[in-house]
Amino acid sequence: MTTINYLINYLLKENSNLKINKKPTTFNEAFTIYRSLVNIRPAKAITQEYLEKEDQLLQEYIETNKNITKIEDIKTLIATHPDSNIENKNKIALWQGDITSLQIGAIVNAANSQGLGCFVPCHNCIDNQINTYAGIRLRLECDEHMKTINYNLPTGEAFTTKGHNLKAEHVIHTVGPIITGTVTQKQEHQLANCYINTLKQAKQNNIKTVAFCCISTGEFRFPKTLASQIAIKTVDEFLENDDSFDKIVFNVYSEDDKNVYENTIRTYQRN
Repeated sequence: MTTINYLINYLLKENSNLKINKKPTTFNEAFTIYRSLVNIRPAKAITQEYLEKEDQLLQEYIETNKNITKIEDIKTLIATHPDSNIENKNKIALWQGDITSLQIGAIVNAANSQGLGCFVPCHNCIDNQINTYAGIRLRLECDEHMKTINYNLPTGEAFTTKGHNLKAEHVIHTVGPIITGTVTQKQEHQLANCYINTLKQAKQNNIKTVAFCCISTGEFRFPKTLASQIAIKTVDEFLENDDSFDKIVFNVYSEDDKNVYENTIRTYQRN
């Protein structure tokens, strides 16, 4: 508890308006407080000592509490769905699990236009989880990029950072469309651009393996079936004209999302 208590005390001293009503008695209680404080912390300077202690905490936490999956252990569709009409089933895979536990070239973050991560304490979105387990270093790196574009990442665009304390070497951040009614053709095009621009970012950074989360289907309310169809079609067509990649993973977490992708893979028809 020594390291996590140091981190909590540091974060509390930064902001005298924050108070903890009850001192944590277990590591899990302490981690929830630590995570909440990290989530709400703005991208500002921090000491090297803090960063080193946070690195130690998060790397130990991930090793101890997450079941690490290596990219080479994920089978492609040619093994799992050999009858699929997907052209590049030797390079595309479907995998159910926690994307923050993947040891891979890059994972994809479904970011918001501010590009600094989720600021809601312990929110369950992928943006929050990725920023939590990567550590404060990730928000600081995102800030360096976002200040160059006036803190406005356009829908469909993407940028790349290091993975920091994650097992993934990189994180590619992209903003999907927000749906408030019927999905428009423009929004379909924007979602496709998320996949295209992510793969372009990966290629520019010589990243050979990428895991996509279900972009826009959570808080941004893009219909899951249509989103999966756009995702698979876009990636399959991109790979037809580019041999830069070894493996592209579609990551799902819930059983519902898995069933959606399973159905899309089974019924996929090339134009």
